[in-house]
Amino acid sequence: MSNFTLSVLSTLCLVTKSDIKHQEELSLTKEEQACFEDTKAALNTVRYAPRTATLQLVFDYAANKQTTTEK
Repeated sequence: MSNFTLSVLSTLCLVTKSDIKHQEELSLTKEEQACFEDTKAALNTVRYAPRTATLQLVFDYAANKQTTTEK
């Protein structure tokens, strides 16, 4: 890794007092945080299961691509 890369990376990693103050201003209120947690919990219960037909199309496409590549 060159010295230039290190200097750029170290510059990008600097955190200033104004950055910290800005982050504190962006923090959520208690009501917003509670709503966020409720939403996060609800989204964590959602499960996605593709239909069998969709999976079959994906596998057929992959098999077709594999035989095309081997030729």
